[in-house]
Amino acid sequence: MLKKEIETVEDPDLDPAQMRSSVEGFSIEALPRDAKRIGDFREHLPAGTLVYVGWAPNTDIDEIVRAAAKLSRQGMTPVPHIAARRIPSERILWDLVGELVGDAGVRRLLMLGGDPNPPEGPYSDTFSILTSGVLQEFGVGEIGIAAHPEGHPAVDEETLEQALQDKVSAASRAGVGVHAVTQFTLVPRVVRRWYSDVYRNVAGHTPLRIGIPGIVSKKTLVKLAWACGVSGSLDIVRKNGGRVASAAGTSRTARMVAELSSLVDDPGAGQLAGFHFYPFGNFEKTAAWACAVADGNFALHEGEPRIAEAASGN
Repeated sequence: MLKKEIETVEDPDLDPAQMRSSVEGFSIEALPRDAKRIGDFREHLPAGTLVYVGWAPNTDIDEIVRAAAKLSRQGMTPVPHIAARRIPSERILWDLVGELVGDAGVRRLLMLGGDPNPPEGPYSDTFSILTSGVLQEFGVGEIGIAAHPEGHPAVDEETLEQALQDKVSAASRAGVGVHAVTQFTLVPRVVRRWYSDVYRNVAGHTPLRIGIPGIVSKKTLVKLAWACGVSGSLDIVRKNGGRVASAAGTSRTARMVAELSSLVDDPGAGQLAGFHFYPFGNFEKTAAWACAVADGNFALHEGEPRIAEAASGN
């Protein structure tokens, strides 16, 4: 089997214990096609890991339910996406949430607006589902909502901040817990500034997970940065594309963890629940990297956690 072997380089400005602690309890994204391919998630993730089941375009609703059910059976905590503008009717929304809760053991949902414009049904945004009564009807205990440190291509900052505040308030009125998950970003200073200047003022004590990319090519990062409107991250990719590696441990993922671990692990930043990894098609490698750092199987090399895999007879 493969054994993690560690290359050690001293760096007095970074704290390996803090980096390990910041990654413990991480969450990760998975698509229904990942669930079809992966035989047993327990071979890749610790029991109870929050796995957000993405709703990609042209995904059948039944695939989301099956993926969530598989994750539950294998000891994970599924958090399926509910994309408001992709819901064709009220009946389908209620059937979907009912199946996720009743058949897949789901207790948490991530509520998103979704892409279609105009909407495919009666729900134009997250708020319209939060006020529909469906969460209370099926006993959903907690929801996640989206947060945007680098903004949104179609929405101004003031509107985004108001929407975040409104969704937190609506969840409270609905009697469900709420946390936020950020879009992916590659610019730690933007996250720090947004968290300090915006999030704490708008969202209060709402727990926050910071989204960062897993193992992804420059081409994919550019495409996703354009789609998500993360202009600061797009600039990083353009200028440093040659240094955005395709292997875990040398990727921008490592740099993000290194530069944000002190914030995530800060006892004074009680809202920060940890990192959320977006694998973008490389689930197994991203999960292995995150697990290795969370387990302490790394050392610092040139300021980032470095993990090398070598064959071992153990």
